[in-house]
Amino acid sequence: MGPSSTYHYFDTSAARSLALGAFLAICATPTASGANNGAALVRAHCASCHGETLAGGAGPALVGAGFAFRWSGKPAALYDLVSTTMPPSQPASLSKPEYRAITQYLLAQSAKDQASIKNAAAGPQVQLPAAPRIFGTASTQGPDDAELARPNDADWLTYNRDYRSQRYSPLRQITPQNVASLVPKCIFQLGEVGPFQTSPIVRDGRMYVTTAHRTLALDAATCKPLWAHEYVPAGPELRPLNRGVALYQGMVIRGACDGHLFALDAATGKLLWDVWVADSRKGYWLAAAPVVFDGKVFIGEGGADTGANGHVYAFDAATGRLLWTFDLIPTGRQPGADTWGTSGVAGGGSTWTTITVDPETHSVFFPVGNPAPDLDDQLRPGDNLYTDSVIVLDADSGKLKWYVQQNPHDTHDWDTGAAPTIFDQEGRKFLAVGSKDARLYIYDRDSHALLAKADLARHLNADIPLSSKPVRVCPGVMGGVEWNGAAYDPNNRMLFINSVDWCATLTRQDREHPGAYGLGGAYTQDPPQQASGSLRAFDAATGVERWVYSRGGPMVAGIATTATGLVFTGSPIGDLLAFDSKTGRQLYNFYTGGAVAGGVATYMAAGKQYVVAVSGNSSKSVWFELNTGAATILVFGLP
Repeated sequence: MGPSSTYHYFDTSAARSLALGAFLAICATPTASGANNGAALVRAHCASCHGETLAGGAGPALVGAGFAFRWSGKPAALYDLVSTTMPPSQPASLSKPEYRAITQYLLAQSAKDQASIKNAAAGPQVQLPAAPRIFGTASTQGPDDAELARPNDADWLTYNRDYRSQRYSPLRQITPQNVASLVPKCIFQLGEVGPFQTSPIVRDGRMYVTTAHRTLALDAATCKPLWAHEYVPAGPELRPLNRGVALYQGMVIRGACDGHLFALDAATGKLLWDVWVADSRKGYWLAAAPVVFDGKVFIGEGGADTGANGHVYAFDAATGRLLWTFDLIPTGRQPGADTWGTSGVAGGGSTWTTITVDPETHSVFFPVGNPAPDLDDQLRPGDNLYTDSVIVLDADSGKLKWYVQQNPHDTHDWDTGAAPTIFDQEGRKFLAVGSKDARLYIYDRDSHALLAKADLARHLNADIPLSSKPVRVCPGVMGGVEWNGAAYDPNNRMLFINSVDWCATLTRQDREHPGAYGLGGAYTQDPPQQASGSLRAFDAATGVERWVYSRGGPMVAGIATTATGLVFTGSPIGDLLAFDSKTGRQLYNFYTGGAVAGGVATYMAAGKQYVVAVSGNSSKSVWFELNTGAATILVFGLP
């Protein structure tokens, strides 16, 4: 389950009990008093997250085409969702009549917009991905393939800085001896509240950051805005969110949560091309940061928890033209289709972060998320390929080279969500990847053998099969490694990884009395106050733990390592942190004012080294009060 789609349950059951039928009748004929009561309850309990007009804020929109398409005619499913998970800080704390009134009100508001419902249900009239629309060509050049393969020391060119996702910078101005003197050099407030998980990209002193709808270019030394592009969605959005861009030959390339991929002029922000990749009405969204290699844009879809079967794509970077598609859920005679049984239930498989590239072998590495239904495995026996895996594809053809699966037949929503890190030591080729099962896996890239597996958080009832009886499981569906993966220090030969320690009570759908959960059951996270997390350091070859930092709550931010032996990251309580990579000794902290959940990076501009932190992730429908603040870019430097 991608973190941005938590609590989105869908009605996949054909059966209905008499009680459920009665409830349908009640919700289908809302009373005036019920609507009035519902409006007051929504204002009191929903508006703070979803916006005063319910158009979306820290939580998703409760009006418009996307909401109408998901919930029109599904009052029981909506009631189940609202009554078991809301408000996030106190789930199931209202009375049944209050939850019924909220459900009635939301459905009544949705029914007023018949145009949105009709438009949402119509679906695309073209085969997707569609032919691109081209509006212009880039006014500048670079970075080209050679520069992306060997980034300038001063730059942070991709989501994970380099193709191998090592997040290592060779810069040396900031050291363990002077890091404590870092001071804020500039601050840029984006004026938005909501999920803020972008990873800043920096080239030649220019920084590029994103929100759900905006792409901005900033002066990397002063935070002065250079241009901004506002994207207007062409369709419904399940949850507005974006994690970053790719740079290539004068273009800034990114995805959108209405299923579009588009390119902007890096110098001006003008739209250059746009391609409709996937239908958001069917649950798809593009929030991952794309990667460009050898003239191709690589990106995958989110949506495994909303009824979508995942794919990954390669597009021509110059035009947006589709080059190839790989189905993450094999069907028919495709290899791996036999790992789903014969029931016809085969779904899931999201790619909701970014990818890794091995230029030497011309390979692209995609992390793949959970199968669906998430918790109900009764109709999907087998390993359920290629979910919860790292798949390695040929960059030119999209053909599968090899794969490693972290959690065959997943029943706990333990995605492999973050991009793997690849590195070489003493002639051996390694791959390291973290999973939402709260483990770090280290593989041999030649033999594909598992070399080491290390725990990142506590495990409780992790091997007990789920049933219709609730069971408390650690990690829960929001545990383990989320959208930011490991960082590598080639000098000390160490890996560093953030993770979340957060348990949940899981219940599988009862087939005798089927519920309304496309999730295949229900889950309740432990109270947010009980959630914690850690930054851990490991020997990169053996997986032996070297040190751990575990203060400040769930750790999801990006990590940066440097040639001087520093490790930078951020915390959900708002601190930018720096550590000695060998010992784990904390050398610096600065309160940024908001949860740090996006990238932390370092770069040079005008001859000076800087560190940038992305602060203000406020995704209340996912992380509740653990995440705070408004979207802010903070740049630090030496006095």
